[in-house]
Amino acid sequence: MDRTVKHLYGFGPFVLDPVERLLLHGAARMELPPRAFDTLLVLVENNGRLLEKDALMRTVWRDTVVEENNLSQVVYLLRKALRDGEDGSRYIETVPKRGYRFVAAVRGIESEEGKSEEGNRKSSGIGWNNGLSTTFSPVSNHPGESLAALPEASAPPNTDFPAASSGNGNGFHPQTPDSARRRGWIQGVMGGLALVALVALLEGANWKQKWFGDAAPDLIRSVAVLPLQNLSNDPNQEYFVDGMTDELITDLAQIRELKVVSKTSIMQYKATRTPLPQIGRELGVDAVVEGSVLRSGDQVRITAQLIRTSTDRHIWAQAYNGDLKDVLSLQARVAEAITSQVKLNLTAEESDRLRRGRAVNPEALDYYLRGRFAWNQRNVEGFRKGIEYFNQAIEKDPNFALAYSGLADCQTLLVLFGDNPSGMSDAKSAAEKALQFDGTLAEAHTSLAAVRILHDWDWTGAEQEFQRALELNPNSAQAHHWYGNLLLGPEGRHDEAISQLHRAQELDPLSLIINADVGFAYYLAGRYDLALQAYQKVLAENPNFLPVHFYLLQYYKQVGEYDLWLKESMEDARLAGSPDYAQALQQVYDQGGFRAVMEELAKPGGSNKLARNQDIRVDACLSAEANVVLGRNSAALNALDNCYRAAEPALLYLKVDPSWTKLRSEPRFQDLLRRIGL
Repeated sequence: MDRTVKHLYGFGPFVLDPVERLLLHGAARMELPPRAFDTLLVLVENNGRLLEKDALMRTVWRDTVVEENNLSQVVYLLRKALRDGEDGSRYIETVPKRGYRFVAAVRGIESEEGKSEEGNRKSSGIGWNNGLSTTFSPVSNHPGESLAALPEASAPPNTDFPAASSGNGNGFHPQTPDSARRRGWIQGVMGGLALVALVALLEGANWKQKWFGDAAPDLIRSVAVLPLQNLSNDPNQEYFVDGMTDELITDLAQIRELKVVSKTSIMQYKATRTPLPQIGRELGVDAVVEGSVLRSGDQVRITAQLIRTSTDRHIWAQAYNGDLKDVLSLQARVAEAITSQVKLNLTAEESDRLRRGRAVNPEALDYYLRGRFAWNQRNVEGFRKGIEYFNQAIEKDPNFALAYSGLADCQTLLVLFGDNPSGMSDAKSAAEKALQFDGTLAEAHTSLAAVRILHDWDWTGAEQEFQRALELNPNSAQAHHWYGNLLLGPEGRHDEAISQLHRAQELDPLSLIINADVGFAYYLAGRYDLALQAYQKVLAENPNFLPVHFYLLQYYKQVGEYDLWLKESMEDARLAGSPDYAQALQQVYDQGGFRAVMEELAKPGGSNKLARNQDIRVDACLSAEANVVLGRNSAALNALDNCYRAAEPALLYLKVDPSWTKLRSEPRFQDLLRRIGL
């Protein structure tokens, strides 16, 4: 009888037959679609190795040009066919941003197949093994090799596949040929049904849901949009891709039922290979959105996939094509599809905002995205560059509400960074124009709220703007942050302020400024131990984060730890780019201690040793603080009047900052509180 030797692969309860192009599960024959079978074969032949997506697509699809979405769909189908993870067994691992790895142990199988009917009948003891005489060997694992098939290794017979045995008194009985055939027939039928479902799986997301549903039925109520990948092979397009990430976050964040992590936290995962389960734990989210952007001239292609973090399972994937002028509408369609996949019930207003058409001038959009990219650098240089870009966007499209909103954000933060004290008038004009053209922009309402405080001392109007911003975008970390830090804290509503800042923390857990401002909220509430813990946590993350050193010098001054106050004051000056001022502080402190430093700061303008010939501004508020320490209340109140006339942002905390405790009973101080609405 003629016999031929076949080389198969075994893993778990499955056997892969490259010649017959079959995936066997017991007696069930699972005839996968061609691309799915080819993908599985390449993964199995290279088990343990990371296969990059591009290389995998070139190997499986050869000369055919396909998108990453095609590969994602095939891998999704294979996971369903293998029931990956359902019984604790894992087969295909996703390596975020890179590719896939087959992680199950693979056994090489040498089988002999007889050509006679007699040979087939003689080998029917095992359901799947009709006519096969097998020898098993493990497939070798050599990370770093190419996609070529690995050489097979010889090994002793493997015992993972049991032979038929006699009854043992525990309910197990030997298989007869008839029972094996009946079992094989039933399993074959089941395999055929499975094949129908698997083929339908490729036809669209609705069939996937109908046949299989989500492998993990737990509801998804929190997501993070990971930085989208730039497929343009042009580093100059990073601003555009980051802008698309920002817009997708903004669209999803408008959904009240869904927690969406802010961009500040997710950008820390850009170009990293952090495992998705770890990202899920660090950000506290049920799922992540991964994707890519390809821009070619005025054409844009956006791909996105939704992945559950706990199981690393793909839930949904899709690609969208369109003109650059329609790109914001494309992003909204992605957001709407994601909300559909996680089965959220949108309000009529939320649904309307997502479906509203938003065509924009392509050149204006380009300048706007460059402006947001600069703004997200979170420094004075970035804000000034952002202002240039937003103004250029407005020149191209005078009705572009988003550009006015970005302009207001830059001007507001320049004031808060102490670089442009008179800039709130410009911020107010920009925010009002943004709302004139689109009253549904939460960012513009947030910026206008800051204007109401810093420019108008209108606390009631500011609160209305914050509340409207949070109605439109309940996931706006910036709105929660500024609401707690700029309004509730200064008004003395400490529990509410801390609550809002904690919510901002949940939405942006890796934001250093939010975590530092949580500590400042505790400080204003008199909870110094919690304030210090928060500050120390930020320092552990980034010892060069300037705001936390400013907060610490205030803390140490208040508790009387003057040596530590000096240390933090010098570090604050060094990080602010004023090393000469730090040296002058050290010299004055060495000569006369803390009081000597206060004496110098109490002097007006450049007449003190600290400000003389130094690149630093000793403003009226700082002079007022020094006079309070020295017990000169009248001089302190005079300095505060000057501070009010200059509209210094430091007056925000006049009512609650413990630095002013000694002045609280003074009628002039009470009158000043009345003038600023506190």
